[in-house]
Amino acid sequence: MSRPSPKRRQRSSRQRREGWFQRAWRFWMNDIRSRRSCLGRALSVTAGVIIIVALVLIVVGFISARSDLFLSPETPSSRPLPDAPTSAPVSLPPSPTSLILPEGRDRAIVTNVTDGDTIEVSLGGVTERVRLIGVDTPETSHPSRPVECFGREAAAFTRAMLSGQTVVLEADPTQDNRDRFNRLLRFVWLPDGRLANYEIIAQGYGFEYTFRTPYRYRAEFRAAERAAREAQAGLWAPETCNGERVPAGSATPLARPSPTPLSVATPLPPSFDGCRTEPNAARAPNAPVVIVSIDKRAEIVTLRNLSSEPVSLDGWTMCSMRGAQVHQGIGGVLAPGETRSFPRAGGRDIWTDNTSDPGALYDAEGRLVAYWND
Repeated sequence: MSRPSPKRRQRSSRQRREGWFQRAWRFWMNDIRSRRSCLGRALSVTAGVIIIVALVLIVVGFISARSDLFLSPETPSSRPLPDAPTSAPVSLPPSPTSLILPEGRDRAIVTNVTDGDTIEVSLGGVTERVRLIGVDTPETSHPSRPVECFGREAAAFTRAMLSGQTVVLEADPTQDNRDRFNRLLRFVWLPDGRLANYEIIAQGYGFEYTFRTPYRYRAEFRAAERAAREAQAGLWAPETCNGERVPAGSATPLARPSPTPLSVATPLPPSFDGCRTEPNAARAPNAPVVIVSIDKRAEIVTLRNLSSEPVSLDGWTMCSMRGAQVHQGIGGVLAPGETRSFPRAGGRDIWTDNTSDPGALYDAEGRLVAYWND
């Protein structure tokens, strides 16, 4: 029996080592070389190219259709990050049509929400703190005040509404560019055209807040607060805070004096001495009018008529006891059950922010009506 020549044995060994692609390639090249006419060779080349392109398209299509097979369970694109904001975190009615998203303003990305009325944004690559104009929410992070009723809820509401959003920042020429804490003072517009400052008030998570001078959308913000109060929304609900700024640890519902007729209130003897001292502080009747809150930072005193009759505040005096100074601007008539805020009228700031500063309210005869222990 004849044995195969060494050359044939070497060729057979090489063919066994070759893969299908190498054999196909060699077959194609041999076919092209065996063609004697140019037309035949061109047809052979064209057919081979068509087959290769078809195979590539089939492989690419298979990979695209089954791309999920190549993603590990921990790949970010296979599941949402737990802290990623949702596209529609809250469902809110639109801002009034009179509030229109301005054009040509700075755009920023909200990177953090400090509390209900303060956020942090990335603006041109720089992190800035922004204080929302025209709104004040219950405290959660004030260095010298406890967490107030509905403060955590207000912060959560603002966080759900703004976290991760690309917002438009609008300044107001009637206000300072920055406050004393170096925060930018801005209106914050959402991409869908809603004004975040307004929504916080309208949904009952904050109060309308005027700092010294009226701002651009003050009328709309005040109307939103009235509507939220009448609807008993959020912090205005009797079972939450009823509009009172009190520590969050207070009992719920809050203990409040029952409305007292004006004729039943027992007045104290006159004790007003120019806001210097108040010997009857512990005996203050806190009726028929009570001091609901004193926003020392904003220089705003909020009073409520607890009686069933209207009370005229004309000639009444509100004192900042620490500095023996008068909070100007108290006056008018409080309707039964009405709560009203009185911004300080004119002059320099009188309320001390960083230390205790009690407040005392006197009627027109100089009798102590209510006392605020700060």
